[in-house]
Amino acid sequence: MAAKVLVIGATNGRFVEAFAKVTALHAKNNFSLSLLLGDLFSDPSQTTSEETENIKRLLHGEIRVPLPVYFGLGQYSLPVPVREKINSSGEVCENLFFLGKKTVLNTSDGIRIVALGGRLDAGLATGEAGGTEGDTLPFYSEQDAKGLKGANLADLLLTYEWPEGVGSRSALASPGVKGTSVIAELAAALRPRYHFAAGGEVFWEREPYQNKAKPGEGGSDAKITRFLGVADWGNEKKAKALYAFSINPKDTNITIPASATACPYKEDGGKKRPRQDSNSGANFFWGDHTSGGHERGDRGGKRGRAESCFFCLSYPQLEKHLIVSIGNEAYVTTAKGPLTNSTVNPSTLPFSSHVLIIPLIHTPTLIAIDDEDSRKSTIEEMTNYRLAIEQMLKSRGCGAVTFEISRANGVHSHWQLIPVPNDKLAAVEEAFKGEAKVDQIGEFEKRGVDAGNEGDYFRVWISGIDGSLVVSLKEGEYFDLQFGRKVLAKVMGLKSVHWKDCAQTFEQEVKDANDFKEAFKSFDFSL
Repeated sequence: MAAKVLVIGATNGRFVEAFAKVTALHAKNNFSLSLLLGDLFSDPSQTTSEETENIKRLLHGEIRVPLPVYFGLGQYSLPVPVREKINSSGEVCENLFFLGKKTVLNTSDGIRIVALGGRLDAGLATGEAGGTEGDTLPFYSEQDAKGLKGANLADLLLTYEWPEGVGSRSALASPGVKGTSVIAELAAALRPRYHFAAGGEVFWEREPYQNKAKPGEGGSDAKITRFLGVADWGNEKKAKALYAFSINPKDTNITIPASATACPYKEDGGKKRPRQDSNSGANFFWGDHTSGGHERGDRGGKRGRAESCFFCLSYPQLEKHLIVSIGNEAYVTTAKGPLTNSTVNPSTLPFSSHVLIIPLIHTPTLIAIDDEDSRKSTIEEMTNYRLAIEQMLKSRGCGAVTFEISRANGVHSHWQLIPVPNDKLAAVEEAFKGEAKVDQIGEFEKRGVDAGNEGDYFRVWISGIDGSLVVSLKEGEYFDLQFGRKVLAKVMGLKSVHWKDCAQTFEQEVKDANDFKEAFKSFDFSL
């Protein structure tokens, strides 16, 4: 039976409000246990009178901890009263347990937890800072980490520090957190199902990665690890500080997710392997092109991380039948689960025409392309594709709306273009503005047609209207990725919004792509 687990970012002394939130969540979800990453308490040298009082209340059981909560070490030593309580009774209070500097723990649900707290002190020799007091100091040695490899395996690995190289082979934007090779070696050796580390002001969830099976285990690459850095509670950037998941340690039927990458570390537990560049090109959630004439070179894109990106060439599950045009800097594909179809479009447009315009360079945003010439030429060709498709649709008595979600933590930049009947086109601008207010996203403003805006934003181009509409997105806050489709569905009176609800058969996808390609032929500058 699966156990529900709640992970909490470091509270740094703000445990009263954190436990109040956990109490409310536990009442609704009935978690089996909770794990707190990093520092439960603040720096003892800067403890406020309020926190001192809260610590007393906690030790006397006056602050309720609603379920078993396990915490370890971060960057600070434990407060003296807490250390004394642990020494005398083994726990802080009811349901609040200290994992120590290094721990191997099997819970009543059969979950195997391996924890290594504190920061690496390379000069710390075996036996130094030992004993009970040493176990509460926020430092560990390389020998401490090596000793935990003897656990052989773990369902959950908890560390304060991040593993060095965890971003290698990932298609996601780098979180910018420096890790240590010692933690990487430990993770490679234990191959946990989940690896959690303290994130500070960063929440980052890596794509799952595959671990090599050890000799005698049978099978290959069947062990999947999910790494997450969980942000501190109450962090200024409002990054995610809570993470809930379910785990059944007895479930050995492992399904490899489509987004899974190779292990970012060396499988034998050594230092990370060098990043391997993939062939560049284009690949995406639902298609690719494999033309050999589009090697990009490393002109500012993130080719080294492209191998696991759904939009990049090396993604293993390719649907080539959706590609309709390939340029020098970008390409066009019909959409998987298009919002529009022949029953929605005017009779002069008997095929979907919902397409994606995607840069060949692997980059989370267009502005993130480092090389200025490459950035300009990519934006120019994507714009030319947009205008050419608009002209094709105009010749068939239909308008178009193109939108872009540009976020620094995105995977691979792209634009979605959706045909809108001319008689409904005039309602689009106000529909986007109104829905943004309803969703409390912010207010749209008119900007130029260029795509060089700084920061996170959502942009809309409406055919026949100069410029674009842009609303800034707040970093770290939730944004509905279906927002653009949702607004246009309302304008056109459609009930289905999500692409999965608009899925087509393979034969329908092929026909739509071929029909679009034929209609676009005389407008396609790439030919």
